[in-house]
Amino acid sequence: MEESFSHGIDLSAVTHRHGQSPDLEPKRRRAWDRLDDRERRYIVGVYKKPVSGWDLPFVEVASGYERVLYVLVTTDVALSAEQIAYLMIARHYRNADITSIRKQLAIGVRQGHLRQVGHDRYGSTDDADEKIRLIEQRWRAARNAKRIARVTRAAQLAGLDAPDLSTGPPEMPETEETLPETPTEASLEERFPGMSGEYEGDSEGKPPMADSDAANDVGVPEPADAADTENPEDRPQSESR
Repeated sequence: MEESFSHGIDLSAVTHRHGQSPDLEPKRRRAWDRLDDRERRYIVGVYKKPVSGWDLPFVEVASGYERVLYVLVTTDVALSAEQIAYLMIARHYRNADITSIRKQLAIGVRQGHLRQVGHDRYGSTDDADEKIRLIEQRWRAARNAKRIARVTRAAQLAGLDAPDLSTGPPEMPETEETLPETPTEASLEERFPGMSGEYEGDSEGKPPMADSDAANDVGVPEPADAADTENPEDRPQSESR
């Protein structure tokens, strides 16, 4: 007889905290038993997939309807009510009632936040993403306000002026670019020390240059190195949510 699929998670040692449900491991096992092996393999893949692009903690999502949207939006896959319930318990430590989840899914479809995908599976829409994103923005604003109040209060208790809590970098004043100084006209003696007698004296006293010397004195430009003209930035770049 083939052994039933398992991924070995155990919530027995999870300490109960505010916003979490007690007795998580027995609830997780009951939620696991409601899934067949195919559904278990699928949900384990979702469970192991890291949530990227979201900072909003699950505990900050207040209503049962928003919690269902949160699971579907952050996983970005289609899930059944039973699979949503399992993720709420195993990942977010929150008990979930299957009947309640089914009602929330039906409401989500009517409101355009969810769409039905295949048999008894639901996925999120852009409207659901926007709804959860607005919750995240309000959470960030409240968190920043608490931080400012806490730092300001600490400064007042210490007898200090209120600190600058601006989050952006300080603006640097614009300055005119300094142009290089124009070099003054230097004499030939200053530019070519020791050679003034050859240029500043009577031209008749200068010996004529032999044709062979003149030819050797002419500089021959070296061919440009192809490597110097190659553009090193002509390469495409590659990826995350």
